[in-house]
Amino acid sequence: MLGARLRKILGSRGISINEYAEMCELPLGTVRNIYYGKTTDPKVSTVLKMANALNMSVNCLMGEYANNPEEKILNYYRTCGNHGKSLILLTAKYEATAAKAERNSSEKHKIPCLLPNGELNKGIAYDSCEIVDIETTIKDAFVSVKITSNDFAPVFCKGDILLLANRFPENGEYAFFYIGDRAFLRKFIEENGQYKLQCIHNIGKEFIMKRVELEYIGTYCGVVRT
Repeated sequence: MLGARLRKILGSRGISINEYAEMCELPLGTVRNIYYGKTTDPKVSTVLKMANALNMSVNCLMGEYANNPEEKILNYYRTCGNHGKSLILLTAKYEATAAKAERNSSEKHKIPCLLPNGELNKGIAYDSCEIVDIETTIKDAFVSVKITSNDFAPVFCKGDILLLANRFPENGEYAFFYIGDRAFLRKFIEENGQYKLQCIHNIGKEFIMKRVELEYIGTYCGVVRT
């Protein structure tokens, strides 16, 4: 089987036994015996050198994937000239990009995005925000908030859209909390039995709360940068 595969591959590529032996860095007699089927059980190290010289896997060289469409494409590619290879690569790149865009499009879902007014460090009037729809591929995101100032730069900058998951934050995560009639973006810190809503870069007011007092809008799970 190996000899037949080798004769087919070398023939399609126009490689002589002498040239192939040099490529493999193996004795010519060793390669010739395998080529003509006199050696039917070569050493693993020998087969590995032979496969590497042809830039293919051992399984492929042994013929285990001979009917695989991917292997057929690879064989066509290997026998092409530079122009043909360039066309194949260009086509593959185009088709892969189109397929990725199609997958991403099918995976997107719409969520509401809040557009706040005023200074974000002083909290936003959650109930009076303008609302638009955006699309995202992040499955956990159920609502988002657009950052309309550089109050929280460089962590979050003007134009960023923060995606929020519907869950209570863990220690060190960013979240929007509802306090009174306003919502505040803060870092949730749990220490010494207290829950601190830490302002970002010392901008805005810091809150020390009990967990039972905390109402959250959502926990940061991603960002859309425009």
